[in-house]
Amino acid sequence: MEKGEVLGGRFRLEQELGRGGFGVVWRATDTTIDRPVAVKVLLAEHATDREAVSRFVREARTAGGLNNPHIVTVYDYGWTESGSGKIPYLVMELVRGRALSEVLKDGRPDHKQGLRWMRHVCKALDAAHRSGIVHRDIKPENVMIVEDGERAKVLDFGIARLVTQTVRLTSTGNVVGTVPYLAPECWSGGPVDGRADLYALGIMLYEVCTGTRPFRAASAAEYMYKHLEEVPPRVRGKDPALAGLVAELLAKRPGQRPAGAAEVLERLRAIRPGMLRPDDPSPEQLRRRADRAWRHGEAGEAAEAVEILTALVPDFARICGPEDPRTLRTCHDLALWLARDGSPGAAAALLDELAQVPGATPEARADARRDLAYWQREAARLGPGRPRAVALAALLGGGAQDG
Repeated sequence: MEKGEVLGGRFRLEQELGRGGFGVVWRATDTTIDRPVAVKVLLAEHATDREAVSRFVREARTAGGLNNPHIVTVYDYGWTESGSGKIPYLVMELVRGRALSEVLKDGRPDHKQGLRWMRHVCKALDAAHRSGIVHRDIKPENVMIVEDGERAKVLDFGIARLVTQTVRLTSTGNVVGTVPYLAPECWSGGPVDGRADLYALGIMLYEVCTGTRPFRAASAAEYMYKHLEEVPPRVRGKDPALAGLVAELLAKRPGQRPAGAAEVLERLRAIRPGMLRPDDPSPEQLRRRADRAWRHGEAGEAAEAVEILTALVPDFARICGPEDPRTLRTCHDLALWLARDGSPGAAAALLDELAQVPGATPEARADARRDLAYWQREAARLGPGRPRAVALAALLGGGAQDG
């Protein structure tokens, strides 16, 4: 194939975008409707490989029947003549973005954003599975990050199978798929359903969260052993639900994994973003530091209590969560010592914010309102005192999830 060549009398090749072991992808123009497209063409050396041709055609028919905003749209496919005979080509939506594999080379992504991408992959898998299709090659190379990082799209359904079909070895005796992401059942040549895709999603979720795969090996045989026998270290997220979900996705037996992508999606939506570092303190250690700050205040050292707690609240918010009772209690303590350190106005402003936190317990809001009323009266009687820029949002950080 060369630049300027027109396939099917319609698709003009303009620039090679990339190539793999079986095909090359071109940016092209659909001259009939003047639309930019991507055209994937089987490499000429595989034109006589029945297995490669079958895989290529299957991708067109499989992905062409799926309609989801998180699956790359297939518009058309056809055949073109070359010196080695007829070669199939596939016409797809032109996606402007980067493969997740390339994004991960830059380092671990923002955790909130990474969880959003995994929710988008869940939506794509749910659509495929509901149509009776198992992707069988979920991996970062087959997930495109588009729209400036706001959306993930799944591509390459070239080895997909109907859920009623059985996994088989290729003609060369190799398993079908990409070995670092292959579920245990894929190594045995037995029945495979959508839960194999969920296992691969678990590998990818682990990678997005930690920056590394759960299993690293030097050969396919070593990978096989690890997928079948080894239990990886747990993910250290600030929300224990993340570690639990990843562990279930990576269960050795399909029946121990979540039932479907829709279930995984709902559980991902409920997870509080944030990862712990190896040197992060535990919630118990944070609580002990807060207790020491309180003792400073009781000893007449309110300024020291304020300094310690101001630095401590962001750690509570990151490790325990911004609306966790331990985080909000520490904010409340900070407000009280602000007041005793000569800033009742700033204390009242912080207590007013605490009284309106949606995730706070009724008791915590009632406590904040009680102390708010008191310090508002004191500020009115004595003056607001020294101005302090202590805003709850700045202390807690975070934000709502989407996707």
